[in-house]
Amino acid sequence: MGLRLVQDSIGWDVENWARCLGFWERHSALGPDARSALEVGAGGRHGNLSLWLAAKGFRVVCSGAEPPSAETRASHAEHGFGDAVSYEQIDVLDMPYTGIFDVVAFKSLLGFFGMSGDDGALDRQRSAVLGMHAALRPGGELWLAENAPGSKVHEFFRSRYGWGGKGWKYVPLDRADRLLSCFESFDRTTLGLLGAFGRSERQRRVMGTVDRVLLDRLAPERWRYILVGVARKSAAAADRLGGTTQRDLCAPR
Repeated sequence: MGLRLVQDSIGWDVENWARCLGFWERHSALGPDARSALEVGAGGRHGNLSLWLAAKGFRVVCSGAEPPSAETRASHAEHGFGDAVSYEQIDVLDMPYTGIFDVVAFKSLLGFFGMSGDDGALDRQRSAVLGMHAALRPGGELWLAENAPGSKVHEFFRSRYGWGGKGWKYVPLDRADRLLSCFESFDRTTLGLLGAFGRSERQRRVMGTVDRVLLDRLAPERWRYILVGVARKSAAAADRLGGTTQRDLCAPR
């Protein structure tokens, strides 16, 4: 797949964050008939994950809390996938779809729910996961790439110079496991150590290469700052619920 298409799909710290794409493909159990996808939390001026999903043959609903930007739409059209993508304004806390999509995908979404300045971040994160779980058909998959806390050094700099100082709630591995407990299975990994500290995309690319080639092999997973995963909804999810609500399935354990 073209480098520019990947760059336009990921947008920032591409060397590290783009590795989520290969992880999703390697760990997906979907068959060749899986063709519908929903991106939630799309934003900014890039093509977002909807561009990559469309390039992989999905018909995609590109959605965000605000309507996807004109730049995002232009990116899809420029790459030749404008006809494969439709656009909606969707609040993931009030998901309008049930049992529709083969794939729901997001990047850097859950941490945002801490920026309201109150103590409800975990409840909102859980509600967002519930909405995405509901939107998937039985047997569908959630493809996620989220900001993990990383090392103490990451936490220090983020709290002073990054979104951490504005309330962003990074998702530790144990919390991710609890949030995704409504899914039948959850494969995950963590990525990246130096890339987050680059001052330019060129620097981040060099640092990300060092991460990929060397440091990710050596550093403990809790030091890495990107959480990537594939969560599978049970093929018998509708039958599993019985008298149990979806909220019960994703309750803290």
